Amino acid sequence: MSEYIQPVQEKAQSEVPPSSKTQSAYRLQLKQLDISSFLQKSDFQAFRLLAFNWGLIILAFVIPAIWLNPLTVCSSLLVLANRQLGLSILMHECAHYSLFKTRSLNNWAGQVFFAAPILADVSCYSRYKLKHHRDAGTTVDPDYPNYKDYPVKTMSLLRKTLRDFSGLTGIKMIYAMLLMNAGILNYDLSYQGRKNDAELSKMSIAKNLISNLFLPVLIQTSMFSILYLSGYAWLYSLWWISYLTLYMFLLRIRNAAEHANVPDLLDKDPRLHARTTYVTWWERMTFAPNFVNFHLEHHWQANVPCYHLKKFHYFIKSNGLLEGVEVSTGYVDVVKRMLGKANVLPVS
Repeated sequence: MSEYIQPVQEKAQSEVPPSSKTQSAYRLQLKQLDISSFLQKSDFQAFRLLAFNWGLIILAFVIPAIWLNPLTVCSSLLVLANRQLGLSILMHECAHYSLFKTRSLNNWAGQVFFAAPILADVSCYSRYKLKHHRDAGTTVDPDYPNYKDYPVKTMSLLRKTLRDFSGLTGIKMIYAMLLMNAGILNYDLSYQGRKNDAELSKMSIAKNLISNLFLPVLIQTSMFSILYLSGYAWLYSLWWISYLTLYMFLLRIRNAAEHANVPDLLDKDPRLHARTTYVTWWERMTFAPNFVNFHLEHHWQANVPCYHLKKFHYFIKSNGLLEGVEVSTGYVDVVKRMLGKANVLPVS
């Protein structure tokens, strides 16, 4: 785990970004359309998604409590991992201030209901994602290290998958997150181990940990207490089993679907550096909850709430803005693309 506390070397000279004319061309195309209806935020839709995601989490605990067998336990683990991913996506929406109508509600609900339960922080995430959107299509994108090596060899992907299902990826991620919360590492979701330049005392580290982890610990304690008082304390272990294993796997595939082995990772046009994936119902219940599969559209107009992304996709498609653009036909296709084995298909 020492890899997380080693200072990283300076990157090579960044790729020279396209000309300003090239950068603005795709934005100019969208400005010619009336997209105002897709920018409207709805507290009703936001609370509906909140209730739906947490309702499935509750259901994942209730079903094995009522019918305990290997099938219900495995189903519970899968649903929990899928909705842990779902919480991260709704946190992402709140980080863009696009889920709820007001900034304050996005900050509060984003932290309490979405970020803290998965040991994240909505404010740090917001700053990080702002950089990602600003610099996407260049080597200074903070997420660039996550995608630059794709496509990978089959054995490389198998090793990554084994680390996910063994819990090793999850343990390393939690360790890195602890160092970030302590202030030792800068917040970095590519986990490159960028050390904070400031020298921190042990007291400062302790204060940072208490301040940053109070709410996540409170929520986890509350979750355990409810299950304990219900007589099913053992069910709490399912949350962490899914978090450390299945959630890591779903997160890896979902991340790869968005930017791995795209037509041109170093082009500012989101039609080239991001990807949309068409999904079936079972993929929504695994890799793609809460409309996260419409990622190209999100990069094109980041303030479109997730509950409008599907309609937004078909709107810009009907206006010819996606003509010839690659689209993934599902997450099996995504895995093939991660390996460089997919047949490239344009939007039809």
